[in-house]
Amino acid sequence: MKEKNVLQIDSLVIDYSNKHFGLFRRNHTRAVNGISFSLHKGEILGVLGESGSGKSSLLKAICRFIPIQKGRIFIDEIDVTSFSNKKFFPYRKKIQLIPQDFCDIFNPKMTVKRILTEPLDVHFPYLTSRKKETRIIELLESVELDRSLLERFPSQLSGGQRQRLSIARGLAVEPELLMCDEIISASDLYTQKQILLLLQNLNRKKNIAILFVSHNIAVVSHLCHNIIVMRKGKVLDSGTPYEICKTPKSLYVQLLLDSVPKIKAI
Repeated sequence: MKEKNVLQIDSLVIDYSNKHFGLFRRNHTRAVNGISFSLHKGEILGVLGESGSGKSSLLKAICRFIPIQKGRIFIDEIDVTSFSNKKFFPYRKKIQLIPQDFCDIFNPKMTVKRILTEPLDVHFPYLTSRKKETRIIELLESVELDRSLLERFPSQLSGGQRQRLSIARGLAVEPELLMCDEIISASDLYTQKQILLLLQNLNRKKNIAILFVSHNIAVVSHLCHNIIVMRKGKVLDSGTPYEICKTPKSLYVQLLLDSVPKIKAI
C-alpha cells in the first residue's frame, strides 16, 4: 500500500521584488520557477543545489514565511495554498523547519527546558505540567541529549548540542515532516556524521518524512531515498541516488559529482 503524500508541490513560482531598481521600474527576481514534486510519509527527499538555486525560498514558502505567485501547496493532501493564517495554524505543527542558523532561533535567556516547553504550551495547552515534563525528557532522549542539560542556557551548549536541541524543538509538536535547511554545512565532520545518523534513526523509528536541503551531493546521496536537483529555481534532475549518480541528465549534475573528492591509493 502506497504511503500518503505528506507534502505535494505543484508548479510553484516565487518572485522577489526590488522596488529600488531603476527610476520607475520594479525588478523581479524569480527564485523558484514552476517546480513540482511530492514527498510521502517515511521518505527522505534531498533537495540539492548551489547557493541561489531557490532551495531556502522553497522551504520558506512551504512554511508561509513568504508569499508565492503561482502554484499550489498540499499538506496531508489538503490544498492549503489560500488558507488564512488562522486556518493554516493546525497545519503548522505538521511541518517543522530546522533552519541553517540554528543558534539564532533560541532565546539566550531561556533554558533548555523552557525552549522545549514553549511549543508544547502553544500546540498542546491541555497537557498537564507532569506530562509536559515527561514529554521533554522523551525529546531529549530522542536526540541523544542528557537530561542534565535541562537547566542550561544555549550559550552553555556545544554546537552539536544546540543542533540536536533545534531538532528536539522541531519534534516537540509531533510533526509529520521535518525540513532541514543546510543544518550540517557549518559543522565539523564528526558532528555531521552524528546528526545524519540521528536523522536516519528518527526516520526509521518514527516513520517521519524529511526534506533535506543541501549543496553536498555526497551527503544527500548517502542519506536520502530520492533527490531533486535545483538550479536557478528549476528542477534539472530527479530520481534515486543511484539514478542521479550513475546516469545524470545534465552537465550541472555531472559537475557536482566531479566535485566530490576522490581518495586515491598511495
